[in-house]
Amino acid sequence: MSASRKQTELIDELQTRGATIPENDHGNPDDSMFDSVEQADAYIKKWGHLMGQGRTNMRIDEYGGIPNA
Repeated sequence: MSASRKQTELIDELQTRGATIPENDHGNPDDSMFDSVEQADAYIKKWGHLMGQGRTNMRIDEYGGIPNA
């Protein structure tokens, strides 16, 4: 059974936030994290910390944040 739709969406979001895409032995992108629910869970567990970093696509002045000086 391949990864669920929710897992696929979460993996895509994690990769947008900086999770790396593993490479196979030939240096090509390895998308095995989509092959099964278990592999998707392992990838999400490894990179899940990126979801809690408060990253956003908004500019800092749009949400009132204060840039680090």
